[in-house]
Amino acid sequence: MLSVNHGAPHVTKTTMPQARSQRFVLAFLTLALFTMTQCVCQNRQGDDGKPGDKTVKVDPAKGGDAGGTTAAKPVELPKSVDYKDLDDAEKKLLGSIMSEQFDPCGSPKSLLDVLKSGSPCDRAFSAANKLVEWVGKGLSKRQVVQQYLKELARTSVKAEFSFEGSPAFGDPASKIVMVKFTDFECPYCKMSSGPSKELAKKYGAVLYVKHMPLGHHKFAKEAAMMSLAAHKQGKFWEVYKAFFDNQEALSSAKLRELVKATGLDMARFDTDLKSAEIPALLKRDREEADAAKVDGTPTFYINGYKVEFDNLEDKLKELSQ
Repeated sequence: MLSVNHGAPHVTKTTMPQARSQRFVLAFLTLALFTMTQCVCQNRQGDDGKPGDKTVKVDPAKGGDAGGTTAAKPVELPKSVDYKDLDDAEKKLLGSIMSEQFDPCGSPKSLLDVLKSGSPCDRAFSAANKLVEWVGKGLSKRQVVQQYLKELARTSVKAEFSFEGSPAFGDPASKIVMVKFTDFECPYCKMSSGPSKELAKKYGAVLYVKHMPLGHHKFAKEAAMMSLAAHKQGKFWEVYKAFFDNQEALSSAKLRELVKATGLDMARFDTDLKSAEIPALLKRDREEADAAKVDGTPTFYINGYKVEFDNLEDKLKELSQ
């Protein structure tokens, strides 16, 4: 489970087996990342030479592998895997993929061989179950392999975050910890702002918001600081909603107007806004984002592992069972 380090400096930890696995699969994960679908506001070089953003949308990979649903030779599948209701053709496809993909735990064996060995690691079993799921959904060989590589990339490194001073929605004692890196001027952050809270509530998760204002968004940093100052008076979520609801009209004056409308003590708000604590929280969030190699907003983590927005509910459902 993800550990919460209150007030402690952030450290991203990678165990020795994870490091070995990362080295072994790096070239393959690079290919997977190239083909991933993205719907985020991304960093780019800004006018000041610092990372800014560029809103991009990459179309998902289309089609499948011609002839990819057959293997040259019949493959004997490991008995340790539950194949559910896969038919013979689907099992043949599954065996072909398992024989061509590597062991996710870093051994120089194929996934098929390590599953047959009698001593596979937990990640190998998890990978096999995912492959069965994707094949059962009718994905082509190419699509299944892309999903497999993306899953390996997602679970290769576990990030750790400090939540002291971070706004939270839900029970901080929950076993399911969601983290969202956000920017108040990012349209995709606005799109995911309501659904992410609804999913946290539905599956009993706690959602922490961390700020990653992108340099190209003129009012994003000011908005982030104001939201944290509002958090000092227990009004973060009201300000959060107001800023996203008025995203297209943000300005310094508009931000202050929206803050005031939530009923805050404005004298206290101004004092909190000028304190050293607010920029320190933003700096910590940025350092954690950099350490986790977050390159755009919104970016989500569940229990320390990066999860794409479209897969949030599936992962939350899995962990809540």
